[in-house]
Amino acid sequence: MDTSTLKSKVLDFVDRRRRLLIGVTLALLIILPSIWFGLGHVIAKQALTTPHGCGIWESNTPTNWTSNDDWESFEPWPDADNRISIRKDFNVTPWQFESYDNVNFKSRDGLNIAGWYSEVNESAPVVILVHGGYLNGKCKPEVLLTASYLADGGINTLMIDLRNHGNSENVSDYMYLGQKEYLDVLGAHDWLVEEKSYSSSSIGLVGISTGALTASLAFADSEIQAMWLDSAIIDFPMLVENELERLGYPKALASPAITMGERILGINPNEVPPITAASKAGDRPMYLVHGKDDGRISPQHSQKFYDKADSSDANVTLWMVEDGGHVDAIWEHPDEYQNRLVTFFSSSLE
Repeated sequence: MDTSTLKSKVLDFVDRRRRLLIGVTLALLIILPSIWFGLGHVIAKQALTTPHGCGIWESNTPTNWTSNDDWESFEPWPDADNRISIRKDFNVTPWQFESYDNVNFKSRDGLNIAGWYSEVNESAPVVILVHGGYLNGKCKPEVLLTASYLADGGINTLMIDLRNHGNSENVSDYMYLGQKEYLDVLGAHDWLVEEKSYSSSSIGLVGISTGALTASLAFADSEIQAMWLDSAIIDFPMLVENELERLGYPKALASPAITMGERILGINPNEVPPITAASKAGDRPMYLVHGKDDGRISPQHSQKFYDKADSSDANVTLWMVEDGGHVDAIWEHPDEYQNRLVTFFSSSLE
């Protein structure tokens, strides 16, 4: 083989390798982002999808409710054993309501919202209770127990189902992380003012877990007088990282999950950060409860909210519960929890 032929073959081989390399690179540039954002879509959809109804607690009502149900199917993660036992073993018999009213009203954007209203004293203030997400609603045991603590302390209550939950109107299969649901809470406020003649200064608000997102946004956009948040979710990007860690995914997937979450919902789920309430509260009282060992939602959510509020000279209290898990304090420390809860609203509302 002469030198020119050999050179030609070598150049041809190099050219084919170069074209192959370019082809592989282009393929990777197309495929890897598809895989990347595909995983983000799966994670975002899993986190944002909310089955309608109240799941295993569908039959709970204020006058007949239980906490002894199939929690194992609801909370199947490894550290759930203690969380399940403190709920199943809790005696709810003394905490049944004597009576309540089924009520319906419109959200600020015109959706039908369902609620349970209990009036224990016509001259007492009232507290709106906002449930968390996923197979959740006003019939969830921690909502009913919180309302019972308040009623026992002489405070009226309004438990509501957010849109796409419980008996309220279903308009999609997703929760909007408070960005739309806060209008349901404002609708509850309007109903209390217009139909029950409460003033805003006599209305309080409780947000539990994901419900804290909704409660915070409603509090920031209203004159509701006081707010109590239990195991609050405050920061959406931090929430995504919490869920990725819990489910065993790398935190690096947070960025595509957030991006795909925005596409799924059609809105930026962090468009108005719930932490806005921390700086817009003025002198209206706020109370945060979070377990130091919360394996579901990092206590850094509540700490971040508290630090922001404190730096804004807001009227805020933080109770970090030793050895506490997600929404566990209400079950593990019932006397202290009720005393703090009732004292807070009794002293904050007119």
